[in-house]
Amino acid sequence: MLLHSISKSMSMGGRVVPSRIVYQPTESNNCTPQGCPTEITFNRYEALAAGFPGIIHIESIDVTNETQVRSNRMVLNEGNLSGFSELVRRIRAVNGQSLIIFQLSHAGRLSDPAFKAPAAVYARSDVPDIHVLSTFEVEQAREDFVACAVLSWKAGADGVDFKQAHGFLADDFLHPANNRSDQYGGSFKNRTRFFRETYHEMRRRIPDANFIIGSRISPFEGIPGGCGTAGPDEILEDLSEITAFAKLMEREGIDFINVSAGYAAANLELLLPTARYPEGVPRLFSWTKAIKQAVSIPVIGSGYSYLRDGQNNLFISEPKKKSLLAFAEYNISHGYVDLIGIGRQAIADPLFAKKVLDKRESEVNWCTACGGCGMLLGSNKPIGCTIYDPKYREILAKLNSDRSEG
Repeated sequence: MLLHSISKSMSMGGRVVPSRIVYQPTESNNCTPQGCPTEITFNRYEALAAGFPGIIHIESIDVTNETQVRSNRMVLNEGNLSGFSELVRRIRAVNGQSLIIFQLSHAGRLSDPAFKAPAAVYARSDVPDIHVLSTFEVEQAREDFVACAVLSWKAGADGVDFKQAHGFLADDFLHPANNRSDQYGGSFKNRTRFFRETYHEMRRRIPDANFIIGSRISPFEGIPGGCGTAGPDEILEDLSEITAFAKLMEREGIDFINVSAGYAAANLELLLPTARYPEGVPRLFSWTKAIKQAVSIPVIGSGYSYLRDGQNNLFISEPKKKSLLAFAEYNISHGYVDLIGIGRQAIADPLFAKKVLDKRESEVNWCTACGGCGMLLGSNKPIGCTIYDPKYREILAKLNSDRSEG
């Protein structure tokens, strides 16, 4: 297959992305209990670096150790800074071309109570007795994001992805259902204030004009009053407000938008299409197209891993027309997206980008969307491919065995 579009370089902020393939942030659950990278972490990212994608996203990094959604996740603070600096050094020793982006995250209402009681932006009737952040706590959360962005710069990253997706804290502010009575709720202006204040404070505190700041968003979440709806009680899709938010982010100066979908605690099929819901792929592509048509800054798309080499359940008769690479070329060449985000496929084959760009597609270990890595994630186990890596296949087998015995 001729891969003209996917192999092109492009500008992002003041830097150059060497190709259009992006390795998305995928959790690995292999850090210390304090959130510091371990040797296993270093080895994983060295393997990803050897794939030479345009961008390597470092998995969702918690901005405090009290806001984790599960244990053994990354946490970036002063105590862990040397570990993250070493992670960047180890990646660059393998690959000095790919950009390194840290994704910064605060789980908010999805935080595990083992760390601290979950905290929400606003109250919801279906989640009683959850702690709603005070104005002071909102301001503290803003500072946590900013401080973590500064540490990312100190660690040597090329930029950060300010996560506003999947029902996590920063996303919670954006919901039409956010009925806070202070300056962070109610009107569109108030609901976008947390983003605006946090973003500009990051810019003010990081003394590098070329440091990239982008954001991952969920244009449609499929929950009442979530992103992609027109009001607090609506669930039907209406992208008018989320596209207005994309335009606002561009006006404020953000460098890229990374498009995802869904709500992590409710509808993973929107976020991670599978054989049960292959229509999730064109839906993701449509939401990405809507965001791209609203802005001129780089937009990263998602939903590609399920497509593999055309062996999927999309209702298209010719496999070569419904493969990952065919859709990647089509979407880029038609201006529907700028960069192609690869998540599960990079877990299955860290060398994916290099193989594709070297025209060795026949050697790719294609993700089968079996869900094995997701089962490990949901069980708080270290993450890897349970099809191609015997170590993680063993972990999953033991997990299944323990469950059947239980």
